[in-house]
Amino acid sequence: MFIVTFTSEAKELIATEVANQGYVAPGLMIHRQGPKGDVSRTPEGQAEWNIDRPHPWSALVQDLAAIQDSSEDISNFDGVLVWLALIPRPGENGVHVSVQNGQLWVESQ
Repeated sequence: MFIVTFTSEAKELIATEVANQGYVAPGLMIHRQGPKGDVSRTPEGQAEWNIDRPHPWSALVQDLAAIQDSSEDISNFDGVLVWLALIPRPGENGVHVSVQNGQLWVESQ
């Protein structure tokens, strides 16, 4: 079973964001981030690629009202509704949510 754990600081940050937004069904969406590429042309006409490889995990506080009743991917972890917008890979047990630089930070457990 895929488990999501939180630091107390992460839960406080989530609660603050929820209070500021006034969502109907507040929750946390956890998903993977892949590489992001952008291509431009040099003055000579050659393709110039810029590849950004962000941290592999991301978490967003959002309103889950539209999917709450129809999604089996929403679970309650430690009092926080979490939508796992991912398919766990073999050997993945879960993620740990903390705060880094004032933002939610997700790491594999």
